[in-house]
Amino acid sequence: MQMKELAILLRNISILYVEDDYDTREEMTKILLEVSDNITVATSGSEALEYYYEKTPQIIISDIAMPNLNGIEFIRKVRNENIQVPIILLTAHADVDVDYLLPAANLNIQSYIVKPINIKQLKEVLFNAVEILNINSNIYVKITHSLKYDKTNSEILSLDDTRIKLNRKEKNLIDLLLANQNRVVTYSEIEQHVWMQYDEVMTSMALRTVVKNLRKKISTDFIKNISGQGYKLIIS
Repeated sequence: MQMKELAILLRNISILYVEDDYDTREEMTKILLEVSDNITVATSGSEALEYYYEKTPQIIISDIAMPNLNGIEFIRKVRNENIQVPIILLTAHADVDVDYLLPAANLNIQSYIVKPINIKQLKEVLFNAVEILNINSNIYVKITHSLKYDKTNSEILSLDDTRIKLNRKEKNLIDLLLANQNRVVTYSEIEQHVWMQYDEVMTSMALRTVVKNLRKKISTDFIKNISGQGYKLIIS
């Protein structure tokens, strides 16, 4: 894959790059800027953590050996809140041993790159990271800054990975509203999509009960009633 092709894939992807060594950081930043303008560079793990909370990057590339807050400690803090973001670890030859990398074993690291950076390998791992993002975007839908919807398992997930199970009608209603985010979904459409498969007639009370239960489970008013028309999904 050429840099031009990778740049097309990464055009709208935000990347957080963490490296404390000046020369390596300058070289790597120059390479990354060839494929994306949306690069945030941190010089330490503590600075990276601040940028992570501020910018919520879609891909993280981090060195391991850094003073104060090292790469493993930084990633562990990220994983406490986000188990999906693709993470690429950079390490020097001297760091490649079982004792050093063992703490990273359960942190869902997508790729490791041994320095000095190999351009071909970097392109491959970035391409893989984009593929992971594409898979995740088809499975998870962000509802608020702290909640996302797992379409596969019919669950709402919070930042601490608490899972709120939805019943079939709740799931079908959210799926219908998500598929029509830019408009009001009419009562008749909701009845056809959510109730007809159960061979039931939808009453206004039954619909309000499903919406009320969803709002209660998710603790946010993300389903808006448009009086006399239907419902619309409000994603913040």
